[in-house]
Amino acid sequence: MTENSIELSDLPPEMLRLLVEKCDFVTRRLLRASSSLMYQVVGSTKLYIPSVGLKLWNGAVVVELINLPCKRQYMLGFQKNETGGTLIWTNIQKAVDIENSDYMGEAVDWFRQMCLQKNVTIGKFCINTNDDPKQMTEKLDEVLKKSEIPLKIESIHCVGTESSDSMWKVMEYCDKRLFKEMKVEQFDEDEIFELFGKQDEIVKNLEKIEINCLCNVSVDDVLSLNASVISLKSENFTDDLVYELIEKFTKRREDGSAFCIENSQKRNLDLETIPPGFKETDSTKRFKEYRNELINTNHPTVYLRVSEDRVVLQIGDTKKANFWMEDESDSETSDDSDSSSGSDSDSDANEYASD
Repeated sequence: MTENSIELSDLPPEMLRLLVEKCDFVTRRLLRASSSLMYQVVGSTKLYIPSVGLKLWNGAVVVELINLPCKRQYMLGFQKNETGGTLIWTNIQKAVDIENSDYMGEAVDWFRQMCLQKNVTIGKFCINTNDDPKQMTEKLDEVLKKSEIPLKIESIHCVGTESSDSMWKVMEYCDKRLFKEMKVEQFDEDEIFELFGKQDEIVKNLEKIEINCLCNVSVDDVLSLNASVISLKSENFTDDLVYELIEKFTKRREDGSAFCIENSQKRNLDLETIPPGFKETDSTKRFKEYRNELINTNHPTVYLRVSEDRVVLQIGDTKKANFWMEDESDSETSDDSDSSSGSDSDSDANEYASD
């Protein structure tokens, strides 16, 4: 008895999509190139990519993706070759030369083909364009503004404040219904990031904002944020802002919400008066801890940590931020009398979850 082989084209569309859903990014690319039928099937099957990175590094554009379901890293590099064309290399295939082409344009076009698609959603989009921010921003603008499909990203991570123009451009053209978080990292301690002035309405409605460098932002701008997780550092922050944020967050009492407000001049945040409802639970040489607990209710407890230059508040035990980590190392070095007054629930509150 002979067995008849089954071609992919013999399978119904529903089964083909189920098969494609189980494939990682690289396998989908191979299937997509195999036939016009598979091109259509792959293009209509939803794909979630947990992380995509776009980085200018050492004269090259490097695109990094974390695949599902295996979570293997896929890396693609674009750089100028000896004849002025583009050398494309990957971590799984041989390098390819494309003559008469611009390497940065090729990189952005590849990103368009693979990521700027109706069926593709990106979890975290990391961008680092510090080597040539102006040109990369222009390339992204050319591609994004021509697309009828908005870029589907849930969060953006900007590395280096010179990358911010590219970040703002991506935010302009992304799907606002999905986009919820932004994070900015610094290269230089003296870098100053402008939080407002580019995409103010988007920023105000984000759920999580972490700016890990000096930030130029007014008190009114901070209070206008609707985010449930906020981390900001400025030389202008005072205890007046902190009092208002404590009142705002405590009144809302959203489980997992948190803020970290830091004065870069190491002053002005050592609260003279603790807001009503807070009781001291622990202290070290660097900070004091308080909690606001509503007995016999389902409302989450509010945890507060205060030092001269930094105030951290967290509500409940659902971790959405890691603001407590830096101070934990200080509390471990304090003497036994300083650390013994904290309860087990305090320790739970001080644990953190990474992004």
